[in-house]
Amino acid sequence: MEKRKYDALIVGGGPGGLTIASLLAKEGVSSAIIESEPSLGGRYRSVVFHGCRSDNGVRMPTAMVRKPEDTYMYRFLAHMGIAPEGTREIDWTMGMIRKDSPDRIEYFSMDPSKGVDNFFDFFAFGSGLPMEEPSRKDLRRAFRIMEDMSEEECRKYVNISFADWIDKNVQDPIANTVLQMASPLMGAAAADVNYGGFANVFGTFPRVGALLFWYPTKGTMQDMVIDPLTRYYMDQGGTILTNRRARSILIEDGEVKGVIVHNNETRFLEEYRSPVVISALPIFQAMARNILRREFLTEDWAEAIELCGRLTYEDLSVFYLLSEEILPKDGYGWVHIFDPDYGLPTYVGDWCLGYPTFNVHEPPGKQYLYAYIPGGLPDTHFGLISPPEVVNEAVRRWENAVTKVFPDFPKAIEHKGMSLQLNWGRYAWAKVPTEIDLQSPNIRGLFFAGDSIRSVTSMVSDKIYQMVFPLYEMVSKYMRS
Repeated sequence: MEKRKYDALIVGGGPGGLTIASLLAKEGVSSAIIESEPSLGGRYRSVVFHGCRSDNGVRMPTAMVRKPEDTYMYRFLAHMGIAPEGTREIDWTMGMIRKDSPDRIEYFSMDPSKGVDNFFDFFAFGSGLPMEEPSRKDLRRAFRIMEDMSEEECRKYVNISFADWIDKNVQDPIANTVLQMASPLMGAAAADVNYGGFANVFGTFPRVGALLFWYPTKGTMQDMVIDPLTRYYMDQGGTILTNRRARSILIEDGEVKGVIVHNNETRFLEEYRSPVVISALPIFQAMARNILRREFLTEDWAEAIELCGRLTYEDLSVFYLLSEEILPKDGYGWVHIFDPDYGLPTYVGDWCLGYPTFNVHEPPGKQYLYAYIPGGLPDTHFGLISPPEVVNEAVRRWENAVTKVFPDFPKAIEHKGMSLQLNWGRYAWAKVPTEIDLQSPNIRGLFFAGDSIRSVTSMVSDKIYQMVFPLYEMVSKYMRS
């Protein structure tokens, strides 16, 4: 086998792997990224659908702050000297299709100035449950508890489910039900996620008042993040090894020695040597593929990884190219659809305009549209092997909801395609005996990046950029030792 040596090897060329690789390259560390696909990018890789270049689904950055410049992602890109030229916020808008007037939509958008009351109004809108003052009072008390918890205190509750905490601490039945129905926010049932992770993120709600969603003013997420970081990494002398699938991490006497790789083009095995390996794959995938063998883990870590894996599912994106403009472009470009015909919770998915919301250049006279259907809802739990009938039923419900308001939608569909992708990081919110951290507890030189570790962090996609600096410090300290 061919052998090459580097100071560090990064397994996985998605956002998690590329961020730490670029930061190491900035500091002069010799490294290589090992990526199984022909190009870097992971879930930020753009696609072309019938001439329309777009994200592979709805990939906007999300955070619990007020401005894009305050997000960890923006601050990281600025640190690397590649801050986006322009950004804009995207309204997080709900659209209710009422049974008594299905030909119109009732819209609701969060107002950050309302604080926690904004949260109540959202669930009252989505569920139809009355939110009288006793219920609001109990919810305010629950959020005050979360707001007063430090990050370290939140870490003590990763082994307590959010559902159990609600039952013990929220007495009002309506307030209890509202929090139990937080699936659209968490992307998973309250019984499956840990209280510490939820409290750390949503404890900021009293002062922030709403989730921030933002997007570059030009191009896609690949244009804003992946391509600039890739150019930077290569300019600093970094090595990119694509079409290579990691087979196993080499460990001798409790210490990392390198990675065995399968070259997808030559079909040969290759050996890359390094005293540091950073796994930027979802950690449960690395364990399932035996890249990270169970005997190299402590028992509590192995159990935590398996529990995270059980909370793993795919989100569904459906791409439409319509023969004419059906959805109005002068209204809301990204709408969460609630349809009471399907009971509680009434959420069936989102519609997302390719232009102008996501900068997609559409063919003249046509309209590009995403449907986004999260896989963590009770009726759309796709899992990692998604039965066609479950996927088709979810799409049918979504299309029926849109057709109630826009009757010409079905006949305008010219092209339709689907993409199932691993959801963003919610699996790390699983109720676990211990947090999966940035550094292996028992293997020297083994580190972890990406969104599948650390339950108690910032929101969803922003967590990668929050963790990259402490990860870099840990790797640097290890190299110096």
